Amino acid sequence: MKKILIFLLFLPFFTAAQSGKLLNGYIYGMVNDGSVGGGIIGNVSLLHNTIAVGPGVEVTSYNDHVMIPVFADLKIKHQFLHIEPYITGQFGRNAYNVSRTENINTAAGGQQAITFNESGKYFYGVGAGLAWHFPKIGIFASYIYRGYKYRYPDRIESDGQVNFGDKSVNASVIAAGIVF
Repeated sequence: MKKILIFLLFLPFFTAAQSGKLLNGYIYGMVNDGSVGGGIIGNVSLLHNTIAVGPGVEVTSYNDHVMIPVFADLKIKHQFLHIEPYITGQFGRNAYNVSRTENINTAAGGQQAITFNESGKYFYGVGAGLAWHFPKIGIFASYIYRGYKYRYPDRIESDGQVNFGDKSVNASVIAAGIVF
């Protein structure tokens, strides 16, 4: 896993060696529903620079604990002179694992305190952005609406077994940074 994250972090830096600019790197700061963070995306352009797809990784937080989303990014874009509007879709996994103690509903009708690991499952997002290109680099800003899924206990059965389900959390992600 560490090798994959290191590869993803350095992938966009290979863009300086290209002449055709088929690979764009996005490095940015972000606000993820009130939590600050940052990320990096490497996109390969396809179909006459209209579609771009590639991996991304971010570091941010959820409930005051570190969360590292790793995802696939898809952009549909069109450049008008120096301005490039785009729509984007993202799908990935959020690396998040925190031990929690919560009161959970029981089958008998009361509540019982249990300790469990709340872990990240998958997430998806859709949004739009705008990039302004200069001769070598550019700047961009985007908004993405994301839906995160976490492993969370639903209820405790009468035999003491804990049933786990999904906890859904929606977030607004605002990002701004450079394109190279």
